[in-house]
Amino acid sequence: MAMNLNNSNDKWKKGIMALCIVLALSACDKKKEKPASSSLTETSQHSSATEHVEHQTKEDRNKPVQNLEQVISEKMNVYIKCYNSLDKSIHSSIVRYTSWVNDLGKGPTGNERIVYGIYPVTQERVTNCLSEIKKVAEMKPELKAIDSIAVNYIESSAKLVPEINLLADYYDQEDYKDDNFSKGKENHHHLMAGYQKFESVSAEFSQSIEKISDERQITFLQHIEKENGLTLDYYSLAILIDAKQINRMIEGDTFDTTQALAMVAELQNKVKSALPLVTKLKNEGGTSYMGYDALFREIDSYVKAAKERIRRVRDNVSYTDFEKRQLGTNSEWMVEGSVGKLIDKYNRFIDQFNRL
Repeated sequence: MAMNLNNSNDKWKKGIMALCIVLALSACDKKKEKPASSSLTETSQHSSATEHVEHQTKEDRNKPVQNLEQVISEKMNVYIKCYNSLDKSIHSSIVRYTSWVNDLGKGPTGNERIVYGIYPVTQERVTNCLSEIKKVAEMKPELKAIDSIAVNYIESSAKLVPEINLLADYYDQEDYKDDNFSKGKENHHHLMAGYQKFESVSAEFSQSIEKISDERQITFLQHIEKENGLTLDYYSLAILIDAKQINRMIEGDTFDTTQALAMVAELQNKVKSALPLVTKLKNEGGTSYMGYDALFREIDSYVKAAKERIRRVRDNVSYTDFEKRQLGTNSEWMVEGSVGKLIDKYNRFIDQFNRL
């Protein structure tokens, strides 16, 4: 669906921000525990191409691709890394821009009271990802569900980011004061045309990553339980999967609040089961417990934000005028019970998960 350029406060803004942050995450491939070689062979023969997770060390990634699982892991690692690296930055730039340009169809008038400009996006990230994505997309076998989408994503990013950075420099240097906004008005339409194309491809790319990651995470969780039991790695991933399901429900304007609270309670039960394992690890000495300790602190913050979101909807609590002005902006994370705060806390949890 094309975005509405006539209203900078439309829901597209919040929805896009949620999508890009929610997916700043799926890194099962990075987890320490990995399937035994015999299980790998059996799974690759009898399961779909997206049903397994294989950890790859730096040395592994530098070797020629030898098997199906290695191809899947290498492709998904690159796609997820580049999505995480670019998507939030690009969307945040546009949100910043729309915070002061009132009519996106027409662009800046030159009479704006405040000119915030637009956040730049690191060009090096785009250049590196353009090379990496095109390289892995050509690897065989093809992942039809995502390869071409990934290429479209990075190509649209490569066209959009120079437009963003051109205007970022223009507004940062306040050159609009010298040309009466002439360059800003002219390049606005190039920016919006590039963003409209990027926005639709971004949504498609995020959905493809999410679908494949869901399958891989569930399969990996089952493997951990079978091979190692209910370990900290098991609980960490199980909680991540639960949190994704909770988000999908409570990001909407209406949902079953009783069911949502029950889902949060189930997540908290997993936390209670995992915490003694963190304590045990701590008592054994060393510092390996510290990553999990930090993880469960972030989970606790996420749970609180989820409950705030559910209570606001359940109790039909309206946003104040001040809060309404924060919605759909980069400041939404500060609004209690908002989707923006939910996603911010979730993203922090995922960031810590990826550090394990």
